[in-house]
Amino acid sequence: MFLSQRRKEHHEQDIRTSQGFAELYETHLDFVYSLSYYYLKDKSESEDITSKIFVSLWERREELYQDTWERDSWKRYLARAVKLSVLKHIRNKKRAEAYLLTTAKASEVDHSTQDQLSFGELKGQVQLLVEELPPKCKQVFQLSREKGLSNKEIAQYLSITDHAVKKHIAKALSYLRERLTDYTIPKRATGT
Repeated sequence: MFLSQRRKEHHEQDIRTSQGFAELYETHLDFVYSLSYYYLKDKSESEDITSKIFVSLWERREELYQDTWERDSWKRYLARAVKLSVLKHIRNKKRAEAYLLTTAKASEVDHSTQDQLSFGELKGQVQLLVEELPPKCKQVFQLSREKGLSNKEIAQYLSITDHAVKKHIAKALSYLRERLTDYTIPKRATGT
């Protein structure tokens, strides 16, 4: 009976004092970390969970104390704490990933909107510049780019040579490139 009473007193001292907590920590640290690592397969995250569990245990040591608990009971308690902490960690991680994905999609929409505005602005600027072209050059360019006619079809339609069509298109594109310096237009995209 004396030994049993002494164990209870020692156990009470173990849980409520810093020395007792240190003993509990040293006894169960590897168990808590190993179980965390088993679930997460990540050293850093497992260390973080282990630390949080022991900090919580220290902060609530008075509340958690039960003089009937033995070492196996603490082991069961800590195993449950690990499982709950891991589940919370995974849930928070998934929320963070979902948030980042949503944010990324929103920024894609923003870029798409910005691209549409930039394209609309460029298209308007091109139309203004095309109006400034000499009449024959303007007509050839519009038949080529807006109507989609080939050089041969334009030559037949306007009763001019293929060479003249090519010269008018080259002149129009050169004029546009010179005046659209605020926009990056690859030469390939313009057809030359």
